[in-house]
Amino acid sequence: MLQLTKEEEEMLNGKRGEGIARAMEVIVKVAESLDAPRLQPIRHAHVSGVSYGTIGEAGASFLEEIASLGARVSVPASVNPIGYDPESPNGKGILKIDRKFMEGQRRILKALGRMGFTLTLTCTPYYTDFLYSLNLSQGDSVAWGESSAVAYANTVLGLKTNREGGPLALMAAITGRTYYSGLHVDENRIPDTEYVYNEPVDEAVLGVISEYLAEKHESERPPLVRTRRRPREYEVREFAAALGAAGSIAMAVLPGITPLPRRPSISHRDEIDHAWVKSRLSDLKPTVRPDVIFIGCPHTSYEELAIINKEIQDKVKVPVLITLSRDVYIKAKETGLIESLESKGVTFLRGTCLIISKTRELAVATNSYKAYFYLSKKSNIKEVGLQPLPLLMRMARGEEL
Repeated sequence: MLQLTKEEEEMLNGKRGEGIARAMEVIVKVAESLDAPRLQPIRHAHVSGVSYGTIGEAGASFLEEIASLGARVSVPASVNPIGYDPESPNGKGILKIDRKFMEGQRRILKALGRMGFTLTLTCTPYYTDFLYSLNLSQGDSVAWGESSAVAYANTVLGLKTNREGGPLALMAAITGRTYYSGLHVDENRIPDTEYVYNEPVDEAVLGVISEYLAEKHESERPPLVRTRRRPREYEVREFAAALGAAGSIAMAVLPGITPLPRRPSISHRDEIDHAWVKSRLSDLKPTVRPDVIFIGCPHTSYEELAIINKEIQDKVKVPVLITLSRDVYIKAKETGLIESLESKGVTFLRGTCLIISKTRELAVATNSYKAYFYLSKKSNIKEVGLQPLPLLMRMARGEEL
């Protein structure tokens, strides 16, 4: 039976205001449905589903209603990307944003700002100065709605979060609580199944492995994934995003990367078939010259920008679009990275992403399995192909693959 503290009962009974009572009702109902014994205080919340292209008029009106009830965040809280770059609404001809879309997006941002959210506009809150300032530690509970960030938080940072979904993360931000269940419980973070891949890995390979895990992994505990070499940071980020896109896995354990409360006890091992991975990669590779090479789903890191800048020496032969947070953009601009890449023909969009925007008709090549997964479902995307970053850079230089 769910036990509430006196403060939580006051929230639920409306003594702290109607807005927080509405939010607490949702948290309590979810907790009761999961047989959670109590609620879990959180230190941070991150809300997804804030693009007008995703939630539309109904979502905008809902946020305005909650804000009008006096709901305010009770813990530091940030938000996901929106449907366009506020400083470049049409994305230099790549996006197709009309006035209705822009007005709806402005209403969403106004409502979120009124509730006290920090408008980070990124799916990688872990790259922002805002999150750094909170001094979060391994084992801290948070409530994140962005699936890629959830998997990254659990897998790399050692933070505890379930895959909340946008509305539930919103309610957690208002109440400062989530349900004590799932990955907030130490025991549920210990893997009992190991998957081994004995061939070289990159982010494209890891994306395909995420498909394998989505189909094969049946344990409620996270899979332990052992590869020949330790993946690079941006490869891990793409893997986390792929886990969230291909299925519902909210955490993986990578040896040497993932902090755990105790040593795993593995009861089952599975070797991932290299021939299957190779065949699947062949299925996903581009078949036509892309209109744009898309990097930054999830948003690109500063270190990845430095790699791209090193790989591109002259003007790109195929247009390159990079999406990123404003924080990373500012840092890269201060060090000259943005100027260098723009001089080579690279385009940047801040605070947005192709998968939540309206675009013109495009053939896309990307190193992001998540981008492949969602863009392949959009009617105005002629084709989307998956390649690791080094091959994308060759493509950008005009080299035949």
